[in-house]
Formats: sequence, structure tokens, C-alpha cells
Amino acid sequence: MNVADGRIFKDKGWTLADPLSSGPSLVRAVYEQKQFTPNENLEGIYRYASWLPISRILKGAQGPVTYKSKGLARELGLDNLYLTFTGYAPEIGAETATCSFKATEAYSVCARLPKDNDRILVVQSAGNTARAFAQVCSDNNIPLVVCIPRDNVGALWFHKRLRPCVKIISRCHLAR
Repeated sequence: MNVADGRIFKDKGWTLADPLSSGPSLVRAVYEQKQFTPNENLEGIYRYASWLPISRILKGAQGPVTYKSKGLARELGLDNLYLTFTGYAPEIGAETATCSFKATEAYSVCARLPKDNDRILVVQSAGNTARAFAQVCSDNNIPLVVCIPRDNVGALWFHKRLRPCVKIISRCHLAR
């Protein structure tokens, strides 16, 4: 919806502005489902798919895990302290392979691409964003080119080999 004039228009996947607007305006989502109801049958952030601007569900999605704290709660003298964690800590159910909340961004952005996508996604990053997009795209066979400064290539590590659909380019140096 165009916030300036209230015009409702269809999102075509990457819509950032009202194509018929006479001037600049913010756009906001108008949800078909008014009640926020997570889908417990879906994994990670896709539990909230009815409120995400996505066109498909990707495999391997993880998301934050909320759990009742014991140690920190005890230190602080609290009985009911809940923490939300994004990363890799299987003992609490957190299994984000990249160990970064940036994976949430990668799963939501890549899920906007149609299944029959014939375009190549390009991401420029100096670390966690590159790692997250590379892993998500590799796991879901989405063509990706990652541009990372040569000085930061060491920040890219993966639990398994990336598929050939992901290309990493590192030809520049960070300005000093």
C-alpha cells in the first residue's frame, strides 16, 4: 500500500515503491491474514510465512530460539528469565549453521525469488552476510555471486562444501 495516498497495489516480488505514485512515498504490507498465527509445521522463520513477503519455503531454515535461562537467571536472582538466541547451540535447539542472525535475512530475501528464477543474485559483504547468503543459496541451488574484499576472505567458513551455483569473488582490498 502507498502510505501517501492509500492506493493498494500488488507486490511483484521486489517492489520498493508504488509504480503509479506521483511522488515519493513509503510502502507498507497489507496482510490478507489479520491474525498473527505462527505455523508450527514450518521451520525457522517460515513459521511466520503468512506475514512474510515470500513466494516459497526454502529448506534448512532456522531461526531464533527462545528458552528459559537457568544460569543467568540465577546470577541475576530471577525466577523467570527467557532469552532469545540466534546461532549454533544444539543443546538449546539453536542450529543456525552460519552462527549468525544474518541467515534470517538470507532465508527471507531468497524466499522472495520465484522457483523458476533465472537471474543471479549478487551480494557484496565483508563477512557474515556473505556467509549466510552463500550457505542458503548453496543449500537451495540458487545462483549467487558473492563479492568480498580480499582482506576478509578468511571470514568465510562453511560446515560443508558450497555447490557450484555459488561463486565467490575477492579482488579488492579494503581501504586503509
